[in-house]
Amino acid sequence: MTSHELFARLSPEDAAEVFAWLHENDRAAYKTTAGLLATRRKLRPVFVERKPREERHAWMKDALARPANSDLAAEILQAWTMGANGQMVCSFLDSLKIPHDGKGLLESLPPEPPAADVNRAVDGLFSQFPANAVRVYLNLFTSMEMTEWPGLRTLVSSDSRLCPNPQTP
Repeated sequence: MTSHELFARLSPEDAAEVFAWLHENDRAAYKTTAGLLATRRKLRPVFVERKPREERHAWMKDALARPANSDLAAEILQAWTMGANGQMVCSFLDSLKIPHDGKGLLESLPPEPPAADVNRAVDGLFSQFPANAVRVYLNLFTSMEMTEWPGLRTLVSSDSRLCPNPQTP
């Protein structure tokens, strides 16, 4: 799934969690995102800023679910994944014995581990972390240009936990 499709499938509560994390941890990025989304819709940023937070987050979710805003959606989801869910990222990499900087960042990605190891690592994530966070992370991971893991791509596109139908949060 693309980043805008991920936003489209987030429940309002899960999207609000993403925006709340961004608001609390990177106010400049939060404000810039709201402003860019408003500008792209030919609105003044103050239009979005003055909305009550719950209404603003719902508007931002809808805007980030549009293909035209896929770039912003990817940036927001990456920031949230690495910031709010860094432990999950590290857990996945550790379970596959992939060296990282302790925060989940890689210098290079090794060849794909055996399918059984990848499946075990994915199942481990679902047993330890919220499904929406796992879904976002693994979809973002497989969409990276440096990721040449066809087995994981197949899993992400076929496992209902990772690619639910649009009505499933």
